[in-house]
Amino acid sequence: MIERGFVVLITAAVTAAACTVGETTYLTVEQPSRAVSAVKTCSGAFAKPDLGKLKACGNDKGHCYDGAKIAIANLPACDGSDSCIPDKVLAANGSKLKSCTFFVGGKSGVCMSTMIKDIDAHKNELQKDVCDEDERCAPCVDPRDGSDTHICDPIGVYQDACKGGPGTQLPSCCHHQGVCISPDAAPADQRDSMVPDICPRSKVCAPASLVDGKPKPCNVLGDPGVCIDVCFSKMLGPIQKVFRDKCSPTEVCLPCLIGAGQGVPGC
Repeated sequence: MIERGFVVLITAAVTAAACTVGETTYLTVEQPSRAVSAVKTCSGAFAKPDLGKLKACGNDKGHCYDGAKIAIANLPACDGSDSCIPDKVLAANGSKLKSCTFFVGGKSGVCMSTMIKDIDAHKNELQKDVCDEDERCAPCVDPRDGSDTHICDPIGVYQDACKGGPGTQLPSCCHHQGVCISPDAAPADQRDSMVPDICPRSKVCAPASLVDGKPKPCNVLGDPGVCIDVCFSKMLGPIQKVFRDKCSPTEVCLPCLIGAGQGVPGC
């Protein structure tokens, strides 16, 4: 949830043919794979810096501190190797951040500052719950794969620098428009709409827009909708799979009249 890596393009099909009546047309489609998660390991004693001796940043919601001494990535940069770290994290000294309820599946979460780029990028999808205006509720368990995000652990900055490491590819599915997650991570009323596709055993394929909160808007006969891969046809309800609008060749436009009742971001 907090750390991101690069995105690679994978060609889903490589054959193309001219379009004539009664003839099948093959298209070359490039779909983005899931982002790679970076892993950063921190250990040792926590530190509690004197904020009065640090440079303020982030509209006075944070202070500049050595970015190598915190597990959280994607923080704004200060001078040199310093990062702009939320004051609540600087003052935590091994305590936990304020608890909240994550919007997907009603799971446990903590209030994280929108100073973190990944939180800020999804601030319109993530819910505030009991958090402050400059915070959003982030999950303790990653809904994409059921892994521990560790943001609900004791948190703070460390006395010693952390160690970085390469991430691992998150399993993608449904033409790379979905991600394999644990069924428990999906809202109860949506689990029947999830398909295994090519996911490992005990996992189901969830739409990337549902997990990442990055929907692509589209239009269905004048009404708003979001693009969804045909692999998730169960979510389409009674609508015919013919409305594509601005969606890719492997997607159709899910009307928000249907998607809103299923918690689809963007509806």
